[in-house]
Amino acid sequence: MEKKTEQNTNRENQEPQENTTGAGTKTSEEEASQTPSTIGGEADAQSMPYRPLTRIERRNLWLKEYGDQDFALQMWVRLVEQQDLDVEMMFQMQGLLVFGVMVSTARYAQFYIDLNEELHRERDPEVADALRDYYHALIPAFDQPEIGPEGLPVIYRYIHMRDVTIMSAGHKVKVPYWRGQVNKVDAFVIGATPGE
Repeated sequence: MEKKTEQNTNRENQEPQENTTGAGTKTSEEEASQTPSTIGGEADAQSMPYRPLTRIERRNLWLKEYGDQDFALQMWVRLVEQQDLDVEMMFQMQGLLVFGVMVSTARYAQFYIDLNEELHRERDPEVADALRDYYHALIPAFDQPEIGPEGLPVIYRYIHMRDVTIMSAGHKVKVPYWRGQVNKVDAFVIGATPGE
């Protein structure tokens, strides 16, 4: 009776039977190493070839990301980027208050390009070139379309600020420039200052 139950369990779980004769047949370990492991009927992720996302998949990802955005904040970021405005703002982000003047990505990047030129150009020009290329790559194209490859409006993912004061539990930290993720902002106020 126990033997019958054991055989049913093996058949139900589809475990390979061990080779007890050893005469020219593969063992279960050899078979397992030659076939991709399957979980729930899908091949192992390492054995699957790369496949780019379809337009529908990109659109669904965009809709999920866009649904998590604050539309008013997206509008302000778009205005600052497209018209190169300076807007004094305060952001509340995960318990921090971040005060400063929101600026375009180009102004943020130019500050760090200039800073790294001063710091690295004479001693290590390769580092200066690499950092310059990195910060240039952050700047969106001047003629960037408002509609992305998904056929939906472009989402701005980062905010850039200058003359920044970060406050947390009564402590203040001042930094010349700051970069933060738009989707991490819990609340914002236009025209707010840190006070003295």
